[in-house]
Amino acid sequence: MFNRLRNTIVRFMAGRYGTDHLNRFLMGTYLALWVLSSCFARTRLGWPLSLLATATAVVLLWRTLSRNIPARQAENEKFLRRWTPTKDWLRRQWTRLRDVRRCRYRRCPGCGTWLRLPIKRGRRTVTCNRCRAQFRTFFL
Repeated sequence: MFNRLRNTIVRFMAGRYGTDHLNRFLMGTYLALWVLSSCFARTRLGWPLSLLATATAVVLLWRTLSRNIPARQAENEKFLRRWTPTKDWLRRQWTRLRDVRRCRYRRCPGCGTWLRLPIKRGRRTVTCNRCRAQFRTFFL
């Protein structure tokens, strides 16, 4: 029974695009909008959020079931060009927030690299690992 259903779905999806990074992002956006629209259902903000969630779901299904694979791949590449630096920046900010009690981050004046330094109070001379430039920094 389940094999027959599985085979039917596999035949239906043959030649269709499926999921990628942009679809996963759209799914997360849809879920967030759906939760927000549920929380604000009895306010003026409820129906616009519900409308946005529905539109996101429609775009998500349209991309998943599309047969125009080169166009969907181009959309995903454009998305990744913008999303990857944003994701890396968010990851760095989360790491800095997590390490706030253990270390400080300082930028090397020579090459601009961010250095992760353990907290030792007072003035310190720091050597950059990349360009070997030495500079002084101060920690409270």
